Amino acid sequence: MSRLYLDMKFIGEVPNAYRMGADELAGVSGMNLGNFVFRHALRFLVAELDSFTCVTGLEFRDMIQHEPPETVLVSCANWLGTSDMDEQFNGGRASIIEKADCPVIAFGLGVQAPLSATGKPVSLRPNTVRLAKVMSERCKQLSVRDELTRMTLEANGIDNAVVTGCPSGFINCDPHLGAKSGKLALDLSQSLLDWKDVRSAISEVTGGHPESGKVLSKQIEMLEGTPAFYIVQTPMHLKFLIEDRAQIGDIYRKNNPFMKESGRLTRTLKSKILHFSSVDAWMDFSRTCDLSVGMRIHGTVVPLQAGIPSVLIAHDSRTIGLADIMSVPHISPETFLEIAAIGPQALFETFAEQIANYDANRKTLAQTMQDYLVANGLTPHEALNGLLA
Repeated sequence: MSRLYLDMKFIGEVPNAYRMGADELAGVSGMNLGNFVFRHALRFLVAELDSFTCVTGLEFRDMIQHEPPETVLVSCANWLGTSDMDEQFNGGRASIIEKADCPVIAFGLGVQAPLSATGKPVSLRPNTVRLAKVMSERCKQLSVRDELTRMTLEANGIDNAVVTGCPSGFINCDPHLGAKSGKLALDLSQSLLDWKDVRSAISEVTGGHPESGKVLSKQIEMLEGTPAFYIVQTPMHLKFLIEDRAQIGDIYRKNNPFMKESGRLTRTLKSKILHFSSVDAWMDFSRTCDLSVGMRIHGTVVPLQAGIPSVLIAHDSRTIGLADIMSVPHISPETFLEIAAIGPQALFETFAEQIANYDANRKTLAQTMQDYLVANGLTPHEALNGLLA
């Protein structure tokens, strides 16, 4: 019997990505390069991961007609959404997992919710409830990202959910990661007093918050006037980078701080936008920076795992809940705008203050994750065990 890892075609990196067009690269990453991050992390959690064959949904459907699998792993993210597209996808996902008459062990299932959803269960639609229930039925325990997801599942009669945070928090299992990055932040707060001296990694803006446009406008100013880089994850920017420099999204044109100067926005973006189709390469670049700040959770976790002071601009209940569970330093968009106007010292100090509990919290999460793996019949990786020493 086979052991299958139900996922995308590639995990952690895209081989020969330079041969792919923008659409193909977006497609193999699930329309977001950040999707590779939490999948890449499983190699530091599951000792026997190499014994699993990675298959896509279509490959899975074909394989189980000939041989029932012994065990199936699934990397999840914010699958529990409420849009029409979420409902359509979740119907297909549920039908696939229902065909697996064996243990199905999921990692990091999460609810997608607006800021207003904080503190109360999210109302899920039928196909999404169906997916959550079949995933729950196929395992001893079900890994979820945050308390909001656990609460939402409990409201739908699912009582075996365990809050593990996102697997991406275990890429670098240095037990002193938080202490080291906190000290670095305090040191830099004394030596880097002006944004012009700070080499920043700015993660891509996310719409949907009333202040998203103002955040973006300020970030574009930082890109133009400081040694900052803009790390993108989505298809729109891949088009811009790989194929057509005229492919600039409407949100960038509408919040362009250089409206009166033709071509200045394009020149700024051309010189400062980067993308990564390999998590290792992304982390390697991140360690060359002094600071990371932005609205993408995985765009924050990657540099944080590389030991760099990193602050999330949290814009919805999903990112706030996940950041709280993982002790990832975060601020509101309004606070970012205030700090950006003051200077980097306040952001370094904010990071140092919020990261103080990171190591202790991650040790607790590591114990929860270890217990989760054992309960579901998997062997914890030695890297994870190192956090519990």
